[in-house]
Amino acid sequence: MTFSRLGIFLLSFLLPCVLLSEVEEPPFASELQVHRWLNDLSGSDWILQSVALDELGKRKIRAALPHMRELLRSGKSPWIRGRAMLALGMISGKEIIPLAREATRDKDPVLRISALRTLESVGAGGSAELALGLMKDPVTEVRATAAALYAKEYPEQAWPTVEALTRLESESVSGGLLRALAHIGTARSLERLRDLFVEANATRERRRQIIKALEVADDQAIPLLSQLTVWFPSGSNEFEQGARLLRSRPQSKTSPVLKSMILDSDQSHPTGVASLIAQVCPTVELGDELMESWSKRDLPLEAVRSGMVALSKIDPARYEAYFTKYLVSDDVPTRALAVSCRALVPDPALFETFRSFVNDPEKEIVLVALNGLRKTPEGSVPKEGLVSYLSPSFLSADASVLEAALTLLGERSSEKEFEGALEVLTPLLSGKNQAGRMASANSLAKFCPTERLGELAMAQGFAGSWKIVGPFANDRYNKGFTESYEPETNWDAANYKAKYRWEFGGGNDERELELGWTGTVPENVEGEIHLAAKMPVPVKYAVAYAKTEILSDKDCEVRLSIVLREETAQSIWLNGKEVVKYVVQRNDLGGSIEQRRLAIPHRAKTVKARLSQGNNQVVVKSSTFGGDWRISLRVMDLKEDRIAEGISLPSFEPPKEG
Repeated sequence: MTFSRLGIFLLSFLLPCVLLSEVEEPPFASELQVHRWLNDLSGSDWILQSVALDELGKRKIRAALPHMRELLRSGKSPWIRGRAMLALGMISGKEIIPLAREATRDKDPVLRISALRTLESVGAGGSAELALGLMKDPVTEVRATAAALYAKEYPEQAWPTVEALTRLESESVSGGLLRALAHIGTARSLERLRDLFVEANATRERRRQIIKALEVADDQAIPLLSQLTVWFPSGSNEFEQGARLLRSRPQSKTSPVLKSMILDSDQSHPTGVASLIAQVCPTVELGDELMESWSKRDLPLEAVRSGMVALSKIDPARYEAYFTKYLVSDDVPTRALAVSCRALVPDPALFETFRSFVNDPEKEIVLVALNGLRKTPEGSVPKEGLVSYLSPSFLSADASVLEAALTLLGERSSEKEFEGALEVLTPLLSGKNQAGRMASANSLAKFCPTERLGELAMAQGFAGSWKIVGPFANDRYNKGFTESYEPETNWDAANYKAKYRWEFGGGNDERELELGWTGTVPENVEGEIHLAAKMPVPVKYAVAYAKTEILSDKDCEVRLSIVLREETAQSIWLNGKEVVKYVVQRNDLGGSIEQRRLAIPHRAKTVKARLSQGNNQVVVKSSTFGGDWRISLRVMDLKEDRIAEGISLPSFEPPKEG
């Protein structure tokens, strides 16, 4: 295949995008993306150039005009030069007409086709004689494209020629001839398009091209475009394309057409009709017609579901009866959609209405019911409380059902239900299913009283009660971490002295601090203590000590899990013996630039430790020399991701008043 033939082949697929781009506003593009497209125009990759020409043309980026003109003059192929001409037309409109007319005389058919399409798209009046001459071109696609341009200006005169070239016995009908029929726009030409569409041997590609061609027709083509669009499955590219074209037409003209399609008892594509109403003209008038007409007809369940979607987009409360009718359907997808649509109706009693669906044996029904209950009016709760209502879902073996139930609990529960929720979810919090544990913790955290976060952490095996003392001196080289400060000689002293230097500018005088142990609880469900926030003075480089206890019902081996962060250090003592020490320098934890930009790198580490029966004291010495200063400690089973058996962690006891 020569490049010219290849170029004509590509044009038949890609050039229709030029006209379609005007149907709806293109999505927003950032300045950076526009800059990249402009750079692509100057590159050597013809695919990137083509994409950039189309995207910049659709957005009418005038800064691209010099680059496009250069590609039109000296592009490496007629095909890319033709794309540049079309893009110039999108931005500069009729200014391109002289260049396009000149290009119709180019020796390469690809450029002649592009020139004719450009003249057609910008509305180049006075080009009829030029088009008439090119209707005798030796290349078929050039003749077809010229016919489309001629038909746009002189539809009546073009009809005899176009009619002869588009008869059903023709071996093939090009996109240009299909557009010519659409430009002519008479009842006979539109009927010819319909015949070409429904012809037994019509390919899907031809049908797609006919939908595209109808963009250039006037509003007389709305009935045909609607009828042909519903031939395709909702969600297909062809259906979406037809719907986009119809949305660009006045609703005053699309609505009567869609109404007649609703009432047509012989309608063979009811599913598509409902989907088209939902996308093109979701009005109460059509919704009422659809509900009244379809309630009396025996329709395929797929059409019923499509009707529910359309009615839910118009006014769910108005069509509640239609949804309710199908809440008892034996067909699971239909019943699930009815539940989902019924949830859109504001109803304080929805928890009661959905009680059976939350406990339905079909997972799909349970999921839509749980997600639908998130839409209930604020303050609506089941009579027995949300925790009891959702208890069966918390026992579900299906992860998606559990997640949906926990999401609903977190969004709609209140502090007064925290106690019961914590009790019900403790098996999940202490279990080995990491996803279930984390989802349960995150759900509970949304309505957990601040002073009880420690209990939530402890249920997962995190230390929930700490005593902290600091800051002690450190520097950016972490020299303080190697120093033995007073707590290391007497963990139980009431007070310690420490030197403190202001590190934030405006002076560096040292002063002495008198420090004591301060009780605190984790600040999140991951058991973290933000040490910098717990210091009595601002710090940049510092050392602190934190101590907690682990109670064990026997001598046993466990794993202690901590989290490492860059530019911090940790040392852990268990019952007075150091068991591990980590110093993490900058960049030690790796990660891409983007990962490091989005989050401070951190990594969990575990170390085996032997607990004695009874009380075990844990002390963490931690320092920061520029890093995010946090600590946490989780006591885990040796093999599984769960709290170790036979251990308990003391809860935080706030200091007594007075």
